[in-house]
Amino acid sequence: MNAWWGFVRNPVFLREVRVRMRSWRSPGLIVLYVGLQGLVAVLIFAASLQGGRFTGFAPQVGAAIYATLAMLQLVLLVLAVPGLAAGAIAGERERQTLDLLLVTRLTVAQVVVGKLLAATGFALLLLIASLPVFGLIFLFGGFSLYRLGLSAVVCVVTVFLLGSVALYFSALYRRTQTAVVAAYGVVITWMLLSPLFGSLTYHVFFEPENAPVWGLVFAYTNPAFGLAAAAGEPLATMTRLYSPILTTAAAREAIRWKYCLIAAGLIVLLLWLTVRRLQPARPAAGR
Repeated sequence: MNAWWGFVRNPVFLREVRVRMRSWRSPGLIVLYVGLQGLVAVLIFAASLQGGRFTGFAPQVGAAIYATLAMLQLVLLVLAVPGLAAGAIAGERERQTLDLLLVTRLTVAQVVVGKLLAATGFALLLLIASLPVFGLIFLFGGFSLYRLGLSAVVCVVTVFLLGSVALYFSALYRRTQTAVVAAYGVVITWMLLSPLFGSLTYHVFFEPENAPVWGLVFAYTNPAFGLAAAAGEPLATMTRLYSPILTTAAAREAIRWKYCLIAAGLIVLLLWLTVRRLQPARPAAGR
């Protein structure tokens, strides 16, 4: 029980949250984040009125706004979370405070989890702050609260996955700049290349009747496809890239929970590797 309580009331997490929220930058970023989403929603609504296809609060406009904001939110998270987490451990090395942190009564796992929660906590706060903008879209209709909940689950899992990737590189490299470049390089490269690999696999290199199952890894490990399956139409159109093997709508919609399961496994693996990386070397027995 005490061990679990130590993870809940993690001193590393509590300290870094207090330090981060004392600055004016955190409220400023929240205002900028929500303001950008609100501006995009207004621009899409204005464009729909100018086009003359829809009048007033049409459900089609609401669906378009929701799809755009959901994908925009994912892009902003991909751009923000690695930068927040990549310097968590590498920064401690540069300040020469990592050894002091590891000799406290906290375990290495508590330090790693505290750093992860501190890095991802602000991103989760951004998600919560954006809920009023998504709530206004209910005036249009075109999407359900169920879809909004599924999209939120995918985004939360993605935040922890991105934080775990960046935290691992932060433990792997000694300089923050190197860790940031490595984290962004891996995340952005995979998000951009996996749809390309999926297209080549199912529409160029193989015939539909001989489509390989292993190609689904490009869908099940990409948060964009997980979000598209969770959000429904019109984003769900993206999942038809895998229609040669995922022949039904139910199979394509299942991408969302399969992505979440694989992402959860990757989070645990990356955190374990990070703990192993920081674990102090023990002297051999008999010395």
